Amino acid sequence: MDEQWVPFEWLVATSHRVEKYGGWALADSALTQIVDALNSGKLPMNGNHDLTKPIRTRDLEAKLVTLDDGERAVRLTGMVVQADWEAVGLVGGMSFSTSESIGRAAGLNPDADELTLLADAGWFDDQSIGDASGIISRLAPVKGARLYQFSAIDDARVILEMGLAFVASCGPGLATSAVWDGIKYLLAHRKKTDDGVLTSTRIELVTDLNSGTITGIIDTSSPDVVAQALATYSEAVAAAAESVAQGKQIIVWKDPDERWAPPR
Repeated sequence: MDEQWVPFEWLVATSHRVEKYGGWALADSALTQIVDALNSGKLPMNGNHDLTKPIRTRDLEAKLVTLDDGERAVRLTGMVVQADWEAVGLVGGMSFSTSESIGRAAGLNPDADELTLLADAGWFDDQSIGDASGIISRLAPVKGARLYQFSAIDDARVILEMGLAFVASCGPGLATSAVWDGIKYLLAHRKKTDDGVLTSTRIELVTDLNSGTITGIIDTSSPDVVAQALATYSEAVAAAAESVAQGKQIIVWKDPDERWAPPR
């Protein structure tokens, strides 16, 4: 069956202050970078930051515009596959994320390949991100960064970028390494919801293979589940690397099945 394409118009990001991030707002220069990235095809289209929900689009055109209230915005128009739109249940337009570095922990092996740890600034404060980076830096230098997510879905999200050589060298030991200690620390210092409920955190392990990128997704509030996933992550990366081409491949930790698998 042919896919049904429908036109769309989204406000990707605006200069409005975001109270979740203490009134932080995107400057014109940042909005212009988003426009350029969209028009060059460098930004992937996913539903509310969820890599398991890709959105197929075409004929995209992004523009920087002025809204009725005087604020600036990135307006994106084009065509989208209607089934993708309906599957992700988009609310309030397209989502966008960016990051801001808060420092680098050189650690015990300052000349090793650098890792990057990003955590949502609305759920994790700078102290927690910095402390977690320091813990993980027992293995390799870590660049810590705040993650800003502009979306109708308010996810507590952590991203750890690790090179293939690092993942392979740690092997099953990732589950008992400083990587697990750092993630466990973040989970323990994550903010709770207004009603005091501790919801799941989305942890994304990103590994660059040169031929493509593998991202392992763990949704949990339990450090034990993270440890189980880390124990077999290197094996899952090695298996996925045999089939990944230029581009991205997503694997998801299936709990309680205790295995990595494609999203669908």
